[in-house]
Amino acid sequence: MNIANKARTAVRALREDGFQAMVSLIMSRLPFAWSAKFKWDANISTEVQFWDDYFRTKGGKWAETYAPRFDPDLPLQPRAAALLPAQTEVHILDVGAGPTTFLGKKCEGKRIEITAVDPLADKYDKILDKYNIHPLVRTQKLAAEDLREKFGANTFDLVFALNCIDHAYNPEKAIVHMIEVVKSGRYVLLQHRPHEAENENYSGLHQWNFASSAEGDFIISSRSSSVNMTKKYAELCTMTCEMVNEGKLGDWLVTRIRKK
Repeated sequence: MNIANKARTAVRALREDGFQAMVSLIMSRLPFAWSAKFKWDANISTEVQFWDDYFRTKGGKWAETYAPRFDPDLPLQPRAAALLPAQTEVHILDVGAGPTTFLGKKCEGKRIEITAVDPLADKYDKILDKYNIHPLVRTQKLAAEDLREKFGANTFDLVFALNCIDHAYNPEKAIVHMIEVVKSGRYVLLQHRPHEAENENYSGLHQWNFASSAEGDFIISSRSSSVNMTKKYAELCTMTCEMVNEGKLGDWLVTRIRKK
């Protein structure tokens, strides 16, 4: 298709179906790597609006999750605590933490230091200021795909991510960086909704599915690709998956990754 025809196609899409149709057309013509990042950039406003609504309504329909985020004595969640090393001083990285980390701040016999990062931290800071909220741990601006450049290898005793890496523009790269910054013999803990992109009809930031194979392997897929993470990175780590039900919060895929 020559330039003139491309221009006419874009104008027709804009006239007939509106701006979103033109954006979709442009993305469909981009190489996949560019398209994934473009989609992510184009949809971050939905994530920002979610958190604005969350703080404005003090959690809204997830009200029970609101107060614990500001409790300095909240115990570290058992699933994360079970993966900590024997040492007293432990450093945890919360990736895609949002405006306030979900993680508890106390664990018996441990002194916990939490570093929280999120690529939208600067936008979340504006929301926190808007509602005069002061988080116990301030989230730093950093994408999961850039962890290694910021922290270097073998830095953390546990790396954690909740319901966020499947929203990344390159989740495979993000997880590899998470593995690289955790110490040898330590764990990366992922907790995500299974098949989220399919369930959300590939809308907004929902472009990737996390799932477990019949053999228990960790699988990442999109509309056009699929990778068996367990097999691909077997020399670097071991990965195990399980489905758990969290009651009102529904089903979750829990993936434990132990770095060799």
